[in-house]
Amino acid sequence: MSPDALLLALRRHHRLPAARLLAELGVSRPTLMRAVKAAGAAVLTSGRARRTCYAARRPLRGSSAPLPVFRVDVHAGAELAGQLHLAHPDGCVFEFSQALEWPLDADMRDGWFDGIPYPLQDLRPEGFLGRAFARENAALLQVSDDPRAWSDDDTLHALSLLGADLSGNYIVGETAYRLWLAQIQRPVQAVTDAQLAQAYPDRAQLAMQRGVQGSSAGGEFPKFTAVRELGGAPTQVIVKFSGSDSSPGTERWADLLVCEQLALQSVAGLPGLSAAVASIHRAGGRTFLEVVRFDRRGAHGRSALCSWAAINNAWFDLGGRSWAEGANRLLERALIDTGTRDAVTCLWHFGQLIANTDMHDGNLSFVPGGAGLRLAPVYDMLPMGYAPQRGVELADVNFTPRLPLPAERVLWQQAAEAAEAFWNCASQDRRISGPFRQTCAINAQAVHDASQRSVSLPSR
Repeated sequence: MSPDALLLALRRHHRLPAARLLAELGVSRPTLMRAVKAAGAAVLTSGRARRTCYAARRPLRGSSAPLPVFRVDVHAGAELAGQLHLAHPDGCVFEFSQALEWPLDADMRDGWFDGIPYPLQDLRPEGFLGRAFARENAALLQVSDDPRAWSDDDTLHALSLLGADLSGNYIVGETAYRLWLAQIQRPVQAVTDAQLAQAYPDRAQLAMQRGVQGSSAGGEFPKFTAVRELGGAPTQVIVKFSGSDSSPGTERWADLLVCEQLALQSVAGLPGLSAAVASIHRAGGRTFLEVVRFDRRGAHGRSALCSWAAINNAWFDLGGRSWAEGANRLLERALIDTGTRDAVTCLWHFGQLIANTDMHDGNLSFVPGGAGLRLAPVYDMLPMGYAPQRGVELADVNFTPRLPLPAERVLWQQAAEAAEAFWNCASQDRRISGPFRQTCAINAQAVHDASQRSVSLPSR
């Protein structure tokens, strides 16, 4: 049998276990082994013994070379995690050099992943910063200026050339890794408290020029990244910011940034939960929410992080379901413990009780822990139900806290106490506009009333 016949069969059937490939080709195992050897790098092999599978290699922009994957640690040391081999017509074989810190199912342990490996999925550019990256580099990369339209090959091509500073602790491709090496050799220019009043408005203006105009119309804050001098040490941050005019819509966005800081403080007191460290700054007519990145350590160190969106896509395909339902599925697969399940469920209730209508799968993340997952600090938690519609219009919001089912009552009650505290705090915070403080006071009473009603309901 010729190598061409083998490759034709693999391209027709995608990945095939050895037994099925033998039956498809009607040849003996020794004949198959000779054909695989003759095909060389054009055939990918994953698994061992009875789990052995074969696939045809897929080139990336004309190159059949595998993509090296590097992992950066908290001290800014780096190692080769493995080589990524692309399969036809999709999927890949991850040839591990070091054990991954993330949980893997049987196929993943063999190196096989459908699509981009899930620990690398969050490297795909998205949101305000991702769209700005795509617009700025689309011509160079020969891709769409909208990263949502990118194929896996587009994504890997972009990452391998320019993906030196993205979420988590992985870097794909030698060129991107060399960019990172160049970055860590440059002097760190951390923004001091004295410099912030000038630096942040300048960076906001630059971000708006590079980014997508009207981002807030889509319910999203514009943002930029920075290195700050905090506690005498360089600290990497993400900074969200409001507009600089005095319109009601801009005032509301500024209110919501303050609310996000207050919500993170409130949720950090719940069992099993921690939250990103955030602070509010005012400069140049804008409000800035500065959030310390928990996937970064110091000026250049990194730590592992993976969104529920990436985990969900790889393990469950529960798109659009609640975080609480996702936590139950994670527990069923022994990927989290009951404490983490309860923490996620409580966080979901808290978000509902503060009118957070934007709890999508990308706004919940995990870190590796033992043989499974631990919950990452909470972020992007704020009352987005009060965000201006189309960026500027302040619509009436009917906030009515949903009462819990009997099985939900204990965790819901914990969340309600934290939510009531949040609304009360926001109602007294002078950084928030007067009209919205009144709304917060009304909502605090609504949560209090719902909590009292929940206590009085029968337990069965």
